[in-house]
Amino acid sequence: MALGGDRSRMRALAAALLLGACAQSSAIDDLPSETASDFGTDTTEPERPDLPGDSESDTAETETGEACPPPPCAACSCEDGQLICACLEPEAGFIEIEGVDYLLGQGPDALAMSSTASRQFWAFQPARDQLDPAPLVVFFNGGPSVSSGMLLGLNTGEASFDPKLTGPDATVADNPHSWTSFAHLLWIDARQTGFSYGLLDEPSDASARAEAMDVASFNSYRDAADFVRTLLRFLDAHPTLRASEVVLVAESYGGIRAQIMLDMLLWADAYEDGSRKLSDVALAQEIRAHHLAVHGSTAAADVAAQFGRQVLIQPALTGSVQQVTAGQLFEQPDSVIEQFALELGVDYVSCAEKGGPCDAYGNATSFIGSQGRSAYDYRAPASWLNDVFNLVAARLNDVDTTETLLGVELSQIMGITADQRAPGWRFVHAGSYPADAELGNWPDHGGALNSWDRYFLSFNAEALGQFRSVDARALDLDPADPHFGELFLSNLVFVDTLITEAAYDVVIYTPAIPAALESYSALVASVIVDPDAREWTVEYQDGVLANPGARVVSVPVYAASHAVTYDEPGKLRDDVELWLFE
Repeated sequence: MALGGDRSRMRALAAALLLGACAQSSAIDDLPSETASDFGTDTTEPERPDLPGDSESDTAETETGEACPPPPCAACSCEDGQLICACLEPEAGFIEIEGVDYLLGQGPDALAMSSTASRQFWAFQPARDQLDPAPLVVFFNGGPSVSSGMLLGLNTGEASFDPKLTGPDATVADNPHSWTSFAHLLWIDARQTGFSYGLLDEPSDASARAEAMDVASFNSYRDAADFVRTLLRFLDAHPTLRASEVVLVAESYGGIRAQIMLDMLLWADAYEDGSRKLSDVALAQEIRAHHLAVHGSTAAADVAAQFGRQVLIQPALTGSVQQVTAGQLFEQPDSVIEQFALELGVDYVSCAEKGGPCDAYGNATSFIGSQGRSAYDYRAPASWLNDVFNLVAARLNDVDTTETLLGVELSQIMGITADQRAPGWRFVHAGSYPADAELGNWPDHGGALNSWDRYFLSFNAEALGQFRSVDARALDLDPADPHFGELFLSNLVFVDTLITEAAYDVVIYTPAIPAALESYSALVASVIVDPDAREWTVEYQDGVLANPGARVVSVPVYAASHAVTYDEPGKLRDDVELWLFE
């Protein structure tokens, strides 16, 4: 499916919005609005799948011909020989998500839910070249309930806390691999994780916190809705970016979040009429309002001109199906597990050799752990994941490091200090999380927080538990549920996709994904793997998903762990840039 013409239209629209900002004299856009506007609902859509889911001159001139210096960005005008510009600058802040009444589940099993309010943290860095439109790359990690600090700090933005760059005597350094070389960048933290925090009328009441820490506020669909609302409100608050092409860059569980987000953006009506596992009327209205304002249409093909690219870094996509197909590959002769055992000079006993009930995926990952190695990087010690979390926590709990990383001073981040965040909260059981003063110097700069709050959390274990709770499983919402694969296959019809293959990651074993996709036989006829071209061709069954025929997924390979931006940052940045602009 060719979308190039549509994307050219989107770039032209983005250029028009950039030029339209020339009359502005503000150095930066206002902070995003914290409340939603009134949105119309009279829209139409095409039939949707039934699923459970240039500046031509270096100078500007006045009308009298008096020349100005070369403009730093397109959002400049020349007045009496002086440039008046509204160029984008680094920013960070919060977008408030109001509590929402909605239905979770489908049909007679759907349950009425009410989520709590939250403040979602975002950080923005503009592309270095602002003379031409650039895509907006949106980064988020996974977990669920893991902060996006790993992607923020490990080699995507202008600065990095990668020890390979900082050396032993510094905590942050310039990043030679910054994605600002070709894109605007936006990082978003999930609800009550990273710098994001929740809001309650009486957060001092432990019982109120316990009641609010529930599946109504922490499930895969509510989480994706938070991200869609945050993204759309950020775009609305930044007119020069509103029509930009958006590229979702998701790591790990973030792959599932990206599929739900894209499904919401492509098929907003489905999130109002009960044909998805979430029915949220206000969300559907907000999405349609954006599409009508930017595209003049809610048709999926038009929407995909803006929201039609995704980069998935070691993604979870098909729930438990992905683990089953990985386990099958691990059982094969000369598998990656057999090779690992051979390198160590130890025996690996496969499930076939053990006999009886045996989870092949669990057997393989447990074996790696038994050798003191991490399944996220089988070259590394078993502590690999904790070591990465500890690095992220140490750096983002230091104010000076955080300011340098963001390119934003603390005083510019409205809503982050103790006097601005009441009634903020993070968790129920404060004793489970180290105090801010034990981890860094945020209290010295922003003031001491209440015991139920923290400035930064690498991940929120209590929230994670809700995503995997009995209630979530009963509604088929657990991250292991296979229906997320159907969303991916539906999105792929409209969304160009790049998926990384990291050689040393066994938790997300990318070579298992084609077989996992092929198992959705009602949708997929075959998945053809081309190891030379580093591509998969997904061939669809006739008569399904608007007869897309086939779609190609780019799958570059990296000598990397689960954290590809950590191990191969330059190659990944270059691969994505080439893929976007080829």
